[in-house]
Amino acid sequence: MSAMTHTKAADDGARTSAAALARSLGVSAASVSYALHGKPGVSDALRARILDAARERGMIIPQAAAASDQSTVFGLVLADVLNPFYSELAVTVTDAARSYGHEVFISQTADEQSSIDQAVSAMIAHNVDAMILTVSQADDASLTRLLRHAHTPFVQLSRRNLGTDADFVGIDDFRAGGDMARHLLKHGYRRFALIAGSPMSSASRVRAEGYRKTLRAAGVALPRSWNITAGLNEADGIRAAEYLLGQAELPEAVICGTDSIALGLISVLHAHGLKVPDDIAVVGFDGLTGARSRLVDLTTVVQPRLEMAQRAMGLVRHRLSEPNAEAQSIYCNYKLYIGRSCGCQSRKE
Repeated sequence: MSAMTHTKAADDGARTSAAALARSLGVSAASVSYALHGKPGVSDALRARILDAARERGMIIPQAAAASDQSTVFGLVLADVLNPFYSELAVTVTDAARSYGHEVFISQTADEQSSIDQAVSAMIAHNVDAMILTVSQADDASLTRLLRHAHTPFVQLSRRNLGTDADFVGIDDFRAGGDMARHLLKHGYRRFALIAGSPMSSASRVRAEGYRKTLRAAGVALPRSWNITAGLNEADGIRAAEYLLGQAELPEAVICGTDSIALGLISVLHAHGLKVPDDIAVVGFDGLTGARSRLVDLTTVVQPRLEMAQRAMGLVRHRLSEPNAEAQSIYCNYKLYIGRSCGCQSRKE
């Protein structure tokens, strides 16, 4: 095939793909052409819809079209970056946004309500196009009301307001909590402590319910003195460890609501000469990269941060193009990572 013939065939293929895209979307071929070549003639919402569909079909997006998408800015409001889960989530969300040519403004709030309100209000005032929230409070819908009053599209990531019908991306925390508790029960443990995150977080609350319900079903009581509510980070794990060490006896196993809590707990146990898991088993939740290192090898629930970020980005872009569309809840698949901290001798996923 000559170079000229090859070029013509490639051009014909591109035209055919563009025509097929137009038919599948129910729009004109001209609209697809305008969007794919970064030219005026289509609305921002339709342009985003066409470009998204083109990317899904593996079509090459000319640089001019990608550049036309770069004016979109998202706000990402994080709970507590002292918990590396949120730092890692920020990286994956930013990468997902930049794959579309978008930029992300980030604010961390230490999970304090006044800081959350201030961050969201500031982003609204600076006219971000949409927001991704990891700070939704389980029982307080004031944040969602504020965003809807400002007509700012948003997606809840990892955590949600339980009384609001709004877009959400996360995992089935209740089932994941149950899976972890069942794994520990297989070891034969009967004396458990739980260090859960704040019940204001739907994720922390629901996964704690999963732990507790599974233990109850197995006839295992969770003593009130070992049913601990903490925050999200390593300092919270340290405080919880110091509290447990002050009790008359120690549990056989400690279920932690986050990996950061587990890491704080383990550091204090080691400082007091206690070995994990020989003296006490410890498990976490989130699947932090460092927690699964050979040094710690924490048994944990791995949240698929990359997939969650990509799905959240796709959902918030869909909300921009279809503001009146029905709210969606997307649950991603998690994995139970079996390390050594629970008492298992071999590692497997």
